[in-house]
Amino acid sequence: MAAKNSAPSALRTFSAAVDETAFVAPPLKQFGLASRYTGALYSAALKAKNLNIVDKEIAQVAEMCRTSTTFKDFLADPSVPKKKKAESIMALMKELKFTDTTVHLFGVMASNGRLTETEKVARQFNEIMMASRGEVKAVVTSAEPLTPKELADVTAACQANIGTGKKLNLETKVDASIIGGLVIDVGDKHIDLSINTKIRKMEALLQETA
Repeated sequence: MAAKNSAPSALRTFSAAVDETAFVAPPLKQFGLASRYTGALYSAALKAKNLNIVDKEIAQVAEMCRTSTTFKDFLADPSVPKKKKAESIMALMKELKFTDTTVHLFGVMASNGRLTETEKVARQFNEIMMASRGEVKAVVTSAEPLTPKELADVTAACQANIGTGKKLNLETKVDASIIGGLVIDVGDKHIDLSINTKIRKMEALLQETA
């Protein structure tokens, strides 16, 4: 299934697409190793005029990471030579009819031994795309599922927090370990109102005064 000599070609193609002289910075500043790839991908896709398609392809890869143990194990397997890994991942992407932009991205990541960053790249690229659409992600964690009224109240509070002109993308999670209350992550803000955290703070205070 490997494509002969496709990895070196991918390196040249992707490098040309993200030439620093024409680099288009993403609308969201990110840090870390994965951000090098997400920034380059955004710039290359924007110039290739296939940004929305690439967005869907990266989301598909993220879903494959979540649902396919075989795929995830392949990404993490250090025993496969980089060149072979690059050829295999590019062949898979081509079978899935992905754009050259996405195919070449994964060819470069594989050649650099960075396929273990795939999930981070997918997550950060999603954040970039949300920012490009004026969206702000919020994750609300509760010990039990929120009632419709609670959800409406939290949604209104989060929307007020990000201000007008931005679209709220709200995700809810249930985590019984927080015992009660809420943990809210909206944009770059983390608000911990959980009972579990309050208990831990109280325990720490009691230990200090003992």
